[in-house]
Amino acid sequence: MMTTTRYLLPGSLMAGARPIDRLFEQFLGYEAAIREDGTPTYALPLDILETEDAYELHATVAGVPQDGVEVTFESGMLSIAVKAAPVALTGTLIRQERPWGNWSRKLELPKEINSAKITAQFENGVLRVRVPKAAKVEPVRIAIGEAGKVSPLPKGRG
Repeated sequence: MMTTTRYLLPGSLMAGARPIDRLFEQFLGYEAAIREDGTPTYALPLDILETEDAYELHATVAGVPQDGVEVTFESGMLSIAVKAAPVALTGTLIRQERPWGNWSRKLELPKEINSAKITAQFENGVLRVRVPKAAKVEPVRIAIGEAGKVSPLPKGRG
């Protein structure tokens, strides 16, 4: 008869991941930058999907009203800015895991997009930005004439 012994680690296996995440955030720029008014600004995490005809960006901005979100496009750069909405708390804050502050993200977009048709929707705390791709430019085959032969100009030219 064989006995199997399980060794369980105390706590979650992911408990050690948060300090590593913080280390990467500091070096990769995801840590908050403090503005002059004392409000921290974080890099807005995004999911980016590519479909056949567009790019779709999804960002969670829970607790922020629609007028606190701004999406702009200028000179090939898509900018998303989320302004912090202060929350009045009653009682003593024992633990704070959700970062409070502004969120910002700038993305350089490919040249092959249709910037006039970029749309943004805000629903249930999720911002969805759709960036349509431009129609593909098909190569044009150019006929090559024989050397020494001059093609006559069409009537009315020359």
